[in-house]
Amino acid sequence: MKKQAIEQTQFNEIKELISNYAISDTVKQTIINLEPENKLEIVLEYQKETGEALAILETKQSIPFMASEQIDRLFQKIEKGYILEPKELLEVSEFLRTIRKLKDFFNKNNELAPTLAGYASKLQSFRSIEETINISIKHNQVSSEASRDLKKARQSIQKHKSDINDRIHKFINNASNKSKIQEFMPVDRNGTLTVPVKSSFKHSIKGRIVSESGKGSTVYIELDNTRELNQKLQISQAEEMTIVYQILANLTEEIGKELVVMEKTMTIIFSLELIVAKAKYSEEIEGNKVKINETGYINLINAKHPLLGKSAVPLSIELGKTERGLVITGSNSGGKTVVLKTVGLLTLMTMIGLYIPADSTSNISIFDHILVDIGDYQDFDNALSTFSGHINNMREILSIADEKSLILVDEIGSGTEPTEGAALATAMLESLVNRQAVVLASTHYGEIKDFAVKDRNFITAAMAFDKETLNPLYQLLMNEVGASNGFWLAKKMNIGEDILERATFHLTKTSLQKFIS
Repeated sequence: MKKQAIEQTQFNEIKELISNYAISDTVKQTIINLEPENKLEIVLEYQKETGEALAILETKQSIPFMASEQIDRLFQKIEKGYILEPKELLEVSEFLRTIRKLKDFFNKNNELAPTLAGYASKLQSFRSIEETINISIKHNQVSSEASRDLKKARQSIQKHKSDINDRIHKFINNASNKSKIQEFMPVDRNGTLTVPVKSSFKHSIKGRIVSESGKGSTVYIELDNTRELNQKLQISQAEEMTIVYQILANLTEEIGKELVVMEKTMTIIFSLELIVAKAKYSEEIEGNKVKINETGYINLINAKHPLLGKSAVPLSIELGKTERGLVITGSNSGGKTVVLKTVGLLTLMTMIGLYIPADSTSNISIFDHILVDIGDYQDFDNALSTFSGHINNMREILSIADEKSLILVDEIGSGTEPTEGAALATAMLESLVNRQAVVLASTHYGEIKDFAVKDRNFITAAMAFDKETLNPLYQLLMNEVGASNGFWLAKKMNIGEDILERATFHLTKTSLQKFIS
């Protein structure tokens, strides 16, 4: 699908809105990169998925997804040989729990969503790993219950610390030592329990100076009678660290053994999250399931542009069964461009599996190519005029267009002398419909209107105006021909009564000359 069609129909904006319903950044990016699907069987499968997700959403149940980017990063760490930290292992455990919850959730909703339940049934359960992590890790650290040896090492640590504290407190509470003490509590310095002593007494205490305060007023002394206990404490602490490391390594290894399966499981979860995001957006725009074909037949009933919200005027249009071309006429401010964008946008939305804001009796076609010429193509860098830009774009469209193409052209033939522009536009329209492409074009050129009325391959439509005020109603009237209402628009823009009077004189004069000739 050409990038130009994606941009000019505002399809990128739709994808941004869908991505807001995704939880994981991976899924958000997947949505932004979505390409329309042109195979009917795949589009119908997408539509079925969306319908099932909508059926679940209607029950107001909460689908237990979680953001999975962090898990993906942790899996990458394991692949590189890193050992996961306790907090990271708990995150993996939560992810594994989510897998179970999702599998149970969709299994419970099997009748509402059999296809999605089928996807979820392929989610692998890792209950054993999940439970082992939860037993081994508590409060973001390795639990003593994880290993008998770890429990024993920690008991030894506590005993050694208690014995050291007892001896230090006995020293501190000795009346003969109180004048020498800076702080009346044991202080851990570099893993050694010490007594904070005033610097002037450092040589009167039996022990080893471990460190000094920054100002030098305090020295931290390991008492001689605690040295052996401190050594035993450090041995027990080293033993604890070794056991903890081994437990973390074993848990990481268990995850690593199942990493390939877990990554496949994550892919399934991402797919389910994507489907639900599309369903949530379809629900937001009050989308309906419509009939879908690949023959080019378009019959939209009360369709709305999804980005216009409540201000959107319903559009009904039928094209592509017998006639392959539609020429829309009317004022520049009447909403012709919105009609083109609506048809293109709803088609693209259908092709990624969205339900669309139109009556369920509507029919829409999918296409191999959606080719668009909407907007101003003036290119100052390459010295291209607006007309040159349009012609260049139309040349590309004509090189691609076939019976599997939807062509949307706004103000075809504009930007040059009207007679030549209309002639070129007519020739291009003829070429496109002769290839059986479905073409929607807007114009305010009388010659193109006349051509469309006479050619059996085309039908016409006009944008409705209030007959009294000539204000646009933004409604599409099929099989009608509209006036450009240029004078009305000029008057509305305060061009000046004198100018309008002279313009009326010139218009009358020109019309008379054409009649005489």
